[in-house]
Amino acid sequence: MRSRVWDLPLRIWHWLFALGVATCLLTGLSGDIGWMQWHQRSGLLIIGLVVFRVGWGIWGSRYARFQYYRVSVAAIRDHFLRRLDPQVHTPPGIALAVALFSLVLLQASAGLFATDDIFNEGPLRRYVTDAFAGRATWLHHRVHWIISGFVVIHLTAQLVYGLWFKDPLWLSMVTGRKTVEAVRTRDHFRRAALTAAVAVLVVSILVVAG
Repeated sequence: MRSRVWDLPLRIWHWLFALGVATCLLTGLSGDIGWMQWHQRSGLLIIGLVVFRVGWGIWGSRYARFQYYRVSVAAIRDHFLRRLDPQVHTPPGIALAVALFSLVLLQASAGLFATDDIFNEGPLRRYVTDAFAGRATWLHHRVHWIISGFVVIHLTAQLVYGLWFKDPLWLSMVTGRKTVEAVRTRDHFRRAALTAAVAVLVVSILVVAG
């Protein structure tokens, strides 16, 4: 049975988040200073998306809420040791999503204060001490390697589930449907519009502050 578990706002957020992370990684690792403007723009996009996702995790659609993102080591172990009933959120999927989201949040937040002391600096650099900016820059130049590792794990999992288990998980983030018996998800467009407006406001404040 295929049920509609992912709402449209969440699916749009997912692909924008993927685009933002990919753009940040590519422009940041390119070594070309000419790409730094796009690096900063994609970083601000990610900040806005993070704000949206936090709001959507509180008052969004049913399965987007944080209450469904609880996991334990035992649950992850059991998932790999034996095939369990189909779930909207698999335990390893929850762990990976939470870890990746947290790392991107850390990376983007550090970028707000980071500086190369020559050409580029985050929009909030002027509001912190040199020591704080130095620590933020140190983090910003290292956390992206961990993020890259988790992205590889995520993409590998998609291949394994799609080719080995014949369960193309990525497709559910296109159609919103997954092979699982679950309560049908609503889109809640008004809530999504309000949450998006808050995210845009936060990014606008950062742009003005910078």
